[in-house]
Amino acid sequence: MAESVVSARDQAVATITLNRPQALNALTQELRADLRRELDAACSDPAVRAVVLTAAGRAFSVGQDLQEMKRLEDAGHDMERLVMDEYMPIFRILRESPKPIVAALNGPAVGGGLSLALACDIRLATPKASLVAGFVKVGLSPDTGASFLLARSVGLAKALELCLTGDALSPEDARSLGLVRAVLDDPPAMLTAAKELARGLASGPNRALQEIRQVLYQAAEDSWEEVVAAELAAQVRLGSSADHPEAVRAFLEKRPPQFE
Repeated sequence: MAESVVSARDQAVATITLNRPQALNALTQELRADLRRELDAACSDPAVRAVVLTAAGRAFSVGQDLQEMKRLEDAGHDMERLVMDEYMPIFRILRESPKPIVAALNGPAVGGGLSLALACDIRLATPKASLVAGFVKVGLSPDTGASFLLARSVGLAKALELCLTGDALSPEDARSLGLVRAVLDDPPAMLTAAKELARGLASGPNRALQEIRQVLYQAAEDSWEEVVAAELAAQVRLGSSADHPEAVRAFLEKRPPQFE
């Protein structure tokens, strides 16, 4: 069976690729564990000075794998444990990385996939990429810092629009809002540009880049920890409601959900 995450090194640049293209890189326990391991290895390796995060196939990531979510819910899963133990460690690595991280969005970034994209420092995209805060479609709210990063990146009004509707943000609109640096013609061109950008960053003064990254994140924060805690509390409440499992069942059964 193919690895769910693969990594490659080109001099000082590490490229980490989500590798479940047949499932649109939906996030499973295996993928989360593998991604955490590869990110931790790249960000702690002194020979790596910049990281590219991308994905195989036609999607960056459609977020949490709903087949797995259904199994977890049937087994009486704990939403708080899932977010804190399996998701938050990944986002802490991204947030606290001493190296710049470039996201190369080959296709849609939805829900948790959007959270991953937003947690990177710079994003490039193809015309087939889109940014979708799709949490509302499964009766949940944004988590792992997505609401924090969206509100500070595009403003409260646009963040509310995206999160309340779950509508897709096109790559060109994302570029006009400053979420995406450039829209390239196709995945190979985009990945080449992402690696060139990462090589340029890797050749710079890494200590200065690290300090700039941390200062700017701190400057943008009211309190990241408080926002993450508020997100988690909302997610736990929504995860124990009837609407979320109904939305998951409806998705798997390919029918409209019947919300309470």
